[in-house]
Amino acid sequence: MKKFHLLLLCLLVCVASTSSSPILCHDTERSALLHFKQSFSIHCSNSANPSPYAKILSWKPTGDGSDCCEWDGVQCDEHTGHVLSLDLSSSCLYGSLPSNSTLFELIHLQALNLADNNFRYSPIPSKLGHLVNLRYLNLSQSRLFGQVPIEVSTLSNLISLDLSLNLEPSSGFQLLTLQHPSLATLVKNLTALEVLRLSEVNISSPFPEIISNLTSLRSLDLINCGLHGLFPEGVFLLPGLQVLSLGENTNLSGNFPDFQSTSKLSLLSIENTGFYGRLPTSIGNLQSLEMLDLSTCNFEGLIPASLGQLSQLIHLDLSSNSFSGEIPLSLYNLTQLSYLDLSQCNFQGHLSNSIGKLSHLTHLSLSGNSWISEIPRTLSNLTQLSYLEIDSCNLGGEVPNLNNLTKLIYLNLQYNRLTGSITSFISGLPNLEILLLAENNFTGPLDFDIFVRHQNLQALSFSNIDIVFPTNTHNNSYYPQLVLLELSTCDLNRLPDFIHNQTRLSILSLGSNKIKGSLPIPSPSLMSYEVGGNGFRGEIPEAFCNATSLKVLNLQFNRLSGEIPPCLFNLSNRLELLALDHNDLHGTIPEAFTSSCKLKFLYLGYNRMEGALPRSLANCSFLEALGLENNIIVDTFPIWLSGLPRLQQISLDSNKLHGPLPPKFGVGFPSLCSIELSDNQFTGNMSDELFDDLYAMQKLRLQQSVIAVTFDLLGGELAVLYSTFRSLEDNDSQQGSIYLLISVDLSNNRLVGKVPDSIRNLTGLQYLDLSYNNLTGGIPFSFSDLAQLQSLDLSHNRLSGEIPQGLTQLSFLSQLDVSYNQLTGPIPQGGQFSTFNNDSFIGNAGLCGSPLSKKCGNPEVPAASPNESSSKEDDDSTDVIGWVIRSMGYISGLVVGVVIGRMISDENHDWFVETFGRRQRKKNKKKKQRGIR
Repeated sequence: MKKFHLLLLCLLVCVASTSSSPILCHDTERSALLHFKQSFSIHCSNSANPSPYAKILSWKPTGDGSDCCEWDGVQCDEHTGHVLSLDLSSSCLYGSLPSNSTLFELIHLQALNLADNNFRYSPIPSKLGHLVNLRYLNLSQSRLFGQVPIEVSTLSNLISLDLSLNLEPSSGFQLLTLQHPSLATLVKNLTALEVLRLSEVNISSPFPEIISNLTSLRSLDLINCGLHGLFPEGVFLLPGLQVLSLGENTNLSGNFPDFQSTSKLSLLSIENTGFYGRLPTSIGNLQSLEMLDLSTCNFEGLIPASLGQLSQLIHLDLSSNSFSGEIPLSLYNLTQLSYLDLSQCNFQGHLSNSIGKLSHLTHLSLSGNSWISEIPRTLSNLTQLSYLEIDSCNLGGEVPNLNNLTKLIYLNLQYNRLTGSITSFISGLPNLEILLLAENNFTGPLDFDIFVRHQNLQALSFSNIDIVFPTNTHNNSYYPQLVLLELSTCDLNRLPDFIHNQTRLSILSLGSNKIKGSLPIPSPSLMSYEVGGNGFRGEIPEAFCNATSLKVLNLQFNRLSGEIPPCLFNLSNRLELLALDHNDLHGTIPEAFTSSCKLKFLYLGYNRMEGALPRSLANCSFLEALGLENNIIVDTFPIWLSGLPRLQQISLDSNKLHGPLPPKFGVGFPSLCSIELSDNQFTGNMSDELFDDLYAMQKLRLQQSVIAVTFDLLGGELAVLYSTFRSLEDNDSQQGSIYLLISVDLSNNRLVGKVPDSIRNLTGLQYLDLSYNNLTGGIPFSFSDLAQLQSLDLSHNRLSGEIPQGLTQLSFLSQLDVSYNQLTGPIPQGGQFSTFNNDSFIGNAGLCGSPLSKKCGNPEVPAASPNESSSKEDDDSTDVIGWVIRSMGYISGLVVGVVIGRMISDENHDWFVETFGRRQRKKNKKKKQRGIR
């Protein structure tokens, strides 16, 4: 009996010993992992993780460390030894992901995370469908390419799926598509999903209603997926939904529902979508909300006071909507806010002192609203602020004491009516890195020595203020090393000496001053050199060709002479804006534009350039605007430019172009919005199809063409934006109004025949000038279809018949000239015609009625005949003055903005700030001008 008990005791000890021993991984799974390891090399340089770690380096085939369950990134079932989880995120893997990878032999896997590696544009293998036990799958940020395979939709146990942010790094091109299968097909079988992240996957479909049935969904992230159509309200009401991120789906629209008090939403982000309507009062029910981003949508109306009930809110962005009224006082109860952006919201009224209650704010942007007050003095309470932006708000008075804001690194107060001394409010801001104060009424002089105390300063923008620079050049080495310096319209008569000691400058703008002498040579690192509107003389030095980093070169409106160095055109593989107009340059334009040409804007007008247009311009596929007006170019119409898909503006006014016009302007010019060919020697008829297929002129399109000069600043990226725009009327040239004028100007040529009826197709046309030709026939009745027309000049032709009554329906028509033709009958009455005077109709013996003194039915002495004024050169002195400033027909303006961004995440957000824009050029009646200022 004792022997039996002893035997039983030994057996129990053996069993206990066996049960406490670790279960080793299976040989087949260890072998599969080792083969998987051999598919990759290690490259950590491109990881999004600041601390990547190559986990597979710990995997050993034999000896100590050969148990795969102990390897980094591997977790096994403690009872069976099967691999259940493989986390190789940010593991520096570099190589293709084979379709027959041994990874898919790990059939017990429940979690697979391969995020933040570089799989070199491999497709997602279809054998992923073999891992039927997967619950968690993360393939984000791994440079996977192609269609998401339908086999992913068979993984019915999935709880979390993340395929987001598979992008080509340099271009941002979306690498993954989800179209066959569609998003609806993908989620049809994934009914257990709690987390779905597909941001930056090209889906391009209507938003599927079926997602409203995913009752377990907690997080839905579909940023920039090309989703469109109407968003189903049911998704907002999913009972467990905590995160909903739909931003950058510009064609996705919808309304907010009545939110329930049971909602668990903590993050709601729909920025840059088509959501519209009023914010419902029930938005105050979202008591768990910590982040709300509704920026760049189409919301309108008053902000509901209930928004102030969201006591957990940390991040609030309502910018770029069409709200009305004032900011509700309840918003100032959101004392947990650290980020608040209410810019471009159409708010009016007073900026309340209650803003001082938001003491946790680190980021505050209130730009682009219409306040009728001063900057609240309670801003000094916001001691955590690092970013403060209140530009373009019509604020007056002096800037309050900001000395408490010792953490402030970004301050933008441009485009206001602020007065007083700059020194008084910046002296106590030791950490400033960006200071933008242009376009105010600050009093000077400003002693530039104050900036010796701001050694962190990297960007500085002033205008319209007297600046005193020290005469002691010894101090120049003590100034901060700037990346951006803008001192426009500061009445400078010499180049400040301290600039010669600036070794980090990327952006230099000294436009609209009185600086004379020779052009200073740009450093090789300079990216934007803007000195237009000064008095620089002499030739452009060939040393400019060494500035190989230049993207923007603006030397317009100076007194430069000589030939343009041919090597300067060789910079077109980097340059995006070249503006040399309004100088006294001469010579020919060389055939120097290669297939790598990056030029978007080329302005050489108002010089003495001669010869033919270089055919190599056809290589500049990014070209948007070509300005060569007022030169001595001898050529025919450049139909060979028709292959340039982005070309919007052609200005060849006042040259020696000759021959017939093309049969169609629209052939090969899909983006053309502005055709300026006046004062040349074009001959022949305008074909009936001349204005067919000019699709860009068939609707009024608000447009903005932008060049971004970017560099690192504040731990992110700062961009200075140069933008072109056009204005028809003096009172249009107000800050913030940026657009292209859709125009056709064929005046002062030798064209004959009838006005083509196809012009009726240009329903977005705003400016039409066919004057000083030899056109016959009547004014087409179809002109009444040009509903956007603002200026119409048909003077000095041989047009006959009556003025169509339908022209009175053109409610935007502010300029009309049909003088010196052979028109007859009564002048139409009503509408805009009541604003036109005699000058619009004289020289037509057969016309009668107001505003002419000749009454209909009562013959009077005829007005002057067309022969009395047969060319523009014979106009009166007022028109001659106007002709001196005639140019391309659009005004180009400099808009500088700041974009500070980091990686896409819930915590970091791109900052965009338009810091200034100028529209100072004026325009005489019937005359237009152009310049980058």
